[in-house]
Amino acid sequence: MSLNSKKIIAYLGPEGSYCEEAKNIFCNSLRLNDYAQKFFYSIKNVIDFTDNNINAIGIIPVENSIEGIVRESIDNLVRIKDTNLHISAETVIEINHCLVSKNNNLSQITKVISHPQALSQCQNSMHKLFSSKFEFIETSSTSRAMHELLNKDDSYAAIGSETGANKLGLTILKKNINDEKDNKTRFILISRNPSVITGNDKTSIVFATNNEAGALVKVLKVFEQLQINLCYIDSRPSKKFLGEYVFFVDFEGHPEEEAGKEALKRIKPYTNFLRVLGAYPKFIIEEKSY
Repeated sequence: MSLNSKKIIAYLGPEGSYCEEAKNIFCNSLRLNDYAQKFFYSIKNVIDFTDNNINAIGIIPVENSIEGIVRESIDNLVRIKDTNLHISAETVIEINHCLVSKNNNLSQITKVISHPQALSQCQNSMHKLFSSKFEFIETSSTSRAMHELLNKDDSYAAIGSETGANKLGLTILKKNINDEKDNKTRFILISRNPSVITGNDKTSIVFATNNEAGALVKVLKVFEQLQINLCYIDSRPSKKFLGEYVFFVDFEGHPEEEAGKEALKRIKPYTNFLRVLGAYPKFIIEEKSY
């Protein structure tokens, strides 16, 4: 592990990304303004850098309200080597995608670049905007897509944030092009800071069940018996054997509280792998009236 004493925030960039917006929120709310800042072009690189540098913290997206789990984040969180590194905070930001370009003529656009989730979140709007065929091109982040435009010809556009477009001097062809207008992404901060009980906590765990009938049901039954609310559940292939999965669960409460301790104790016999990814204050989402 690096002995570098410089405190660094690593996040998914480049500048103008939604992750940068989340980083700014964390810096303000957690008073992290004495940290140097370093962006990376992939979520894996953010996690690896944070894992290998003892004074680093990382910020990554984990879930979108439209597209669900961010697979690259979840897959790489499981592979963190430093057992002291864990999820220690979360925030949620609204996503308002814009179609941007160097060109101000929408009719000349034939190619649209962005992160796969952003392309998926805007695909219906794109088909309505363009009467002829156009090509979707994937890249590692919405902000990188906008940066790539600077070296492309006028047939290219990108999906990204208004803030990022303004920073790069790009033309905003159309604002708020999300197919679903209530579009939010959850970002997490990973650090080595101690986890403390606040009374409004969420715990994230990952586990694999024994290969036997009803194993997952037995795990979920424990939470029901202890009256612990599950906020989130998803699965990902284990990448070891076809048909083998690992499960990601967020539950309300803290693993150092009595109910949390008991839950982890009871589910362990039904699993062959169990890890607490972190316990942290739960972000409160304000409900909108429509």
